[in-house]
Amino acid sequence: MKFTEREMTVAVKAVAQQLMLATRPLGRGSVDARWDRLAPIERYEKLSAAGDLVLPVLLALPERPTVGATPAFTAEEYDAAAGEAADARGEQTPKARKRLVAVTARLARAAVAAMPVRQDPDALIVPDHL
Repeated sequence: MKFTEREMTVAVKAVAQQLMLATRPLGRGSVDARWDRLAPIERYEKLSAAGDLVLPVLLALPERPTVGATPAFTAEEYDAAAGEAADARGEQTPKARKRLVAVTARLARAAVAAMPVRQDPDALIVPDHL
């Protein structure tokens, strides 16, 4: 599916923050505060890992033109997209593939849920001074 740059950025950051919580569950403050305390290289590493996992799945999702809401997909569509992404990664044992599909489908759901509401491109009003 085609997503905007902003949607992809928000989605990857949300997944990276979830991965941060999974690897560093103990800590003080909100997720955003903990994210801000990370060194830039640590943020980059987490964003890169999240992007490697979730972007191929998001791109493999079926096209769903949605305005005024985030796109909605079925569990089967997430699993199929995650399966496509897993196959593109290369040879894996069936057990490892099954785990990879389950995890990346779950992360893709979280990524889509974090995306901002889609706007109608025809309804955008550009101010005269631009």
